[in-house]
Amino acid sequence: MEVFQAIQERRAVKGFDATHKLSESEINKLMEAARLAPTAFNIQNWRFLLVQNPEVRKQIRAAAWNHG
Repeated sequence: MEVFQAIQERRAVKGFDATHKLSESEINKLMEAARLAPTAFNIQNWRFLLVQNPEVRKQIRAAAWNHG
């Protein structure tokens, strides 16, 4: 995708299908894209956690004031 096409076609999504499950290959592709995305000063100083346990996700959501 060209840069300007990506800019013109971007969308904010406010609704999600809570029943949809990503495949292992989709998860891997998304994690790789996130890992390669640049940061300030190009230092990529982040960590990603994949939380799939519904109970743990509920606890995280409660700790984040029900955001997400």
